[in-house]
Amino acid sequence: MPQHDDHTADVTATIEAFRGPIRRLADRFPDREPIDVALGALYASHDLAMRAGMTPHAAVEWLRSAADLMERQLLDMT
Repeated sequence: MPQHDDHTADVTATIEAFRGPIRRLADRFPDREPIDVALGALYASHDLAMRAGMTPHAAVEWLRSAADLMERQLLDMT
């Protein structure tokens, strides 16, 4: 079980390390709608999943799973 906790901490640290730069990059384009920038970030996430070896379809399914995980975590916060 400690390995899982270590992995979770590593993943959380990676997520947080990338959120800030992506938000700052979005700030560099004040003429763009934030929702459009978010969509660009989703496409970039798909590109990265494919770089990790996923097929295009598997990468979309992975994005769906990630969205489900985010939803569960956000619901747990309320």
